Amino acid sequence: MMQGGEFWGALKNGARSARSATSSVLEFLAPVNESDYEGQISAVQYAIDQKFDAIVLSPSHYTRLETVVAKARNQGIKVVFADTSLLDVHPDFLITADYHAIGRAMAEHAFSHFQKDEPIKALVLGSMPNTTSMTAIVEALVATFSQRSGATIVNATYSFTDAAIATEITANALANDPSINMIFALEEYTAHGVANALEEWQKVHFIAFGTTQYEIQLLEQGVIDALVVVNSFNLGYRAVMAAIDLLNGNKPVEKLVDFDLVTKESMFSEEHQRLLFQTLQ
Repeated sequence: MMQGGEFWGALKNGARSARSATSSVLEFLAPVNESDYEGQISAVQYAIDQKFDAIVLSPSHYTRLETVVAKARNQGIKVVFADTSLLDVHPDFLITADYHAIGRAMAEHAFSHFQKDEPIKALVLGSMPNTTSMTAIVEALVATFSQRSGATIVNATYSFTDAAIATEITANALANDPSINMIFALEEYTAHGVANALEEWQKVHFIAFGTTQYEIQLLEQGVIDALVVVNSFNLGYRAVMAAIDLLNGNKPVEKLVDFDLVTKESMFSEEHQRLLFQTLQ
C-alpha cells in the first residue's frame, strides 16, 4: 500500500522469507503514500503488462481498484489480497486479520482504564477512509462504545497517513473539548502525530496501532496504554505462499492472521517481543 512504515516493512520481510523457501521471483511496487491509489492502480497495470503470474495486493481503496483487479483476473493472473479487500471484485484468495475483533478488543481495553460509571469521550483517528480494514475497525469501535453507558465517540476522522495532519486534528479536538479522555490512533504515522499533540495532555488515555521504535518508547513511558500489533510478517509470508499454491493448483489454508494488544506489562514477553520487532525477523 505504501513504501515506508514498519507494518509494510514486516510484510515485505515475510514475503522475502516465502521467496527464499520457494525460489519464486518477487518485485515490490508501491506508491510513497497510502492515499495514492492511482499510483497503486498503475503498479497493478504494470504487473499485467509484464505478464506476472500472480499479484499480491493490499488495495488502498475499496472501489477504485476494482477495474484493474478484474482486468488482471480476466487475463489469468492469480490475485491474492493481503490485509485489505475490495467491495465487489473478489480475489482468488484473501488473507487478513479480523479487524472487527481488533476494534472490539481496542474498545474493551479502553474500558478497563475507567471506572464502571466514569464517562468516556473518545477521539478516533484512522489513516484512510476507504479501506476495508480501517472501516471494519471504526465500525467495531462505534458498535462496542454504543453498548456501554456513558461511552461516546465524539469524532472519527482520518489523517491520510500524515503525522502533521494527525497532530493538528488532535490538538484542535482537545482544545475544543478538553473532556476528551481517550484517543485511538489506527495507523503508525497517525499515532506519531497524536503523540506529538499529547505532550501537554498526559491525562488522555491512548491506544495506538503499530510497532515503530517511537511507539515502543511511548509504550514504555506510559504515554501509550496499548499497542495493537498485527502479525504482518506472517501476512506477507502466507500471501506469497498462497499465490504459489494457487499457481500449483493447490488450495491455500484459510486462517486469519493473528494480532494482539501489547501493554507495558506484557511487552517483554517472548511472544510480544517477536510481534514488536517483526522487521528484524
